[in-house]
Amino acid sequence: MKKFKWSYLLVAPLVIFAFVLLSRARSEARFEAGPIGQLKQAAGDVRYAKLLPSGERLEGGLYDPSIAYAPDGSVGWLAYSSVTGDHKPIGEYVHTHLARTTNGGASWQFVKVLNPSTNSTLTLPDGKSLPGLWRYEVPTLLHDAADPDATRRWKLFVHCYFTLPNGRRMVPYGWIALRTAADPAGEWSTNAPLFGAGKSPPAPYNKTLVDVNALDASLKNIVAYSEPGAFAHDGRLYLSMTALKPRLGLGGIGVSHTIFLIGSDDHGKSWRFISTLLTPDDAKGLGCEFFDGSSLAEEDGRFFLFAAPMLRNKNEVHHGTAAFEFASLGEGQLKRDEKQQLVVAAYFAPQPGIFSGPGAGQATYDSRNTNGGLIMPQFNLKAYPEAFQIYQTGRRIVPKKS
Repeated sequence: MKKFKWSYLLVAPLVIFAFVLLSRARSEARFEAGPIGQLKQAAGDVRYAKLLPSGERLEGGLYDPSIAYAPDGSVGWLAYSSVTGDHKPIGEYVHTHLARTTNGGASWQFVKVLNPSTNSTLTLPDGKSLPGLWRYEVPTLLHDAADPDATRRWKLFVHCYFTLPNGRRMVPYGWIALRTAADPAGEWSTNAPLFGAGKSPPAPYNKTLVDVNALDASLKNIVAYSEPGAFAHDGRLYLSMTALKPRLGLGGIGVSHTIFLIGSDDHGKSWRFISTLLTPDDAKGLGCEFFDGSSLAEEDGRFFLFAAPMLRNKNEVHHGTAAFEFASLGEGQLKRDEKQQLVVAAYFAPQPGIFSGPGAGQATYDSRNTNGGLIMPQFNLKAYPEAFQIYQTGRRIVPKKS
């Protein structure tokens, strides 16, 4: 019987590391050769206009935009994340801010802080506590014109979660919260914990109104939800979200992303599962690994899902925004070809001169933003420490025919 060579244990990490590098290289090559990679290359040297509300105070920058106009189109509102603090490499605090436009996006003015990120203490189920802070990320803003309660017609969904001083996210201690108002510039309700995931959040924070895991069997193993995208049509609310669950790969334990759609017929009091919209298999069919950062929009009576194509290199990288048209919004069905491949209705490429870090994507659109068009955040390391930035593309979803 041959003796086990302990030198194998020294070589094994190098072999695994080589496999990881090879896998990443193949992933990037598949993306470049795939449908979305080809669209990105064809877009060329696109340039967008930076969106900076007057009166806004910048530190780490602005990100996660969500736009919604008043019914008459006279005023547009933008909810977004503001990153502040002295922690390196990026600030530790993530707040929700609000801005306003009265000229179709030609200019924006800072209005107020909606959710201040603050130092706090996390209480564990055993009664022990941990110092840290609460963050409020990826807001989505909605005007629900059909809500009979006028004080609830404006709705803001946001991902609230706890972070330790070293930057580690306490994933179970997070949820999607809801706030409501009659006027975005006025008084808002307190944050109501709305969506949780199974046993998360644990006590004493287990007060979410909806266990999203229980809405459909496909969601039973999900550990967290994020990136909500809200939309209202014909008296019904729609919300797209990213479902996150662990997956094991060559690089270790990662996170799988699936985007799904839920709906409410009573203005957010109860919710039901509608459909799965984008899976990892859908992403692979278009040359990427996952989709994330979704939102919903309408243009000329057509309904669209926006999502950011993702590759996982050393970190997750978003490669712009892809738009997919719904064949049926009510049934949550996207348009596909005869081979059941997703049809890309439009693509918004990152700006090559600043594309860096986690990339660009997570776009938002309202057709009444006529002077700004689709809005997309982009990470810009050249502008560090103000690396988080928001841009107006000046583009519609589908260009008008001349």
